[in-house]
Amino acid sequence: MRRLFLLILTMLPLGLLAAEQDDQRLFTEANDLFARANAEALVNPSKAQELYQASILKYQFLIEQRKLNSAELQMNLGNAYFSSGETGRAMLHYQRAQALDPLNDEVRHNLEYVRSLTIDELPETTMQRVKHALSFWHRWPVALRGSLFAVGHLSFWALVAWSLYRRGRWLYGGLAVSGLLSVLFGVSLLVSHQAWDNPVDGVVVEREVIARQGDGIIYDNAFSSPLHAGTEFEVLERRGDWYHIQLLNGDSCWLPTNSSELVR
Repeated sequence: MRRLFLLILTMLPLGLLAAEQDDQRLFTEANDLFARANAEALVNPSKAQELYQASILKYQFLIEQRKLNSAELQMNLGNAYFSSGETGRAMLHYQRAQALDPLNDEVRHNLEYVRSLTIDELPETTMQRVKHALSFWHRWPVALRGSLFAVGHLSFWALVAWSLYRRGRWLYGGLAVSGLLSVLFGVSLLVSHQAWDNPVDGVVVEREVIARQGDGIIYDNAFSSPLHAGTEFEVLERRGDWYHIQLLNGDSCWLPTNSSELVR
């Protein structure tokens, strides 16, 4: 019995190593399929679609079956969906990647690009325009905001140390500027890291769906035209097979749950 126990202990690391190698092989295969699809896209679109779908299946297997839910995998899956023309699911997986790694500039860039291609125009409210104008630096790349925070933070404490030996008007100005930099960009990074600036709970994945004024098809249309794939929303409540949602411009309506996917 003891020998059997020792044998099992010996085999466990080998099994884990084999599983890890298999996952890495699948990930490499998925990336290769995606690269081949990109190469075929201009010369053989139908073949490219087959390759994109094959890469999607492998990414999904790693995420759903192997439970390897990483920002890189979610972003790659989003890229495959985007290249295959499914902007709604691309948006969904970019949002999931951002939820896993909120400070990833590449994910943020992809999100903004896909958002610019969505069909539904959701004009900013006056309050949103004012907020964005007053916090314009918050939309700068994370790396830039991090560098400015570091400069401000280090400068502030260096000037505090200097003030122990010498004083001057320039010193107080420097402390004010460096302290302001430190606070502004520190708060900005914290907001991004905690995703407080991203109220999105779900994404429409159907090509188009009729939004209703209530939780059933007997209710009137909420808008003059359907909502389309890629439209983001915040969930207010769920009632049966319907979501009561709020769009990013503040409009609210009801959507059938099978038309959308939640980010988390």
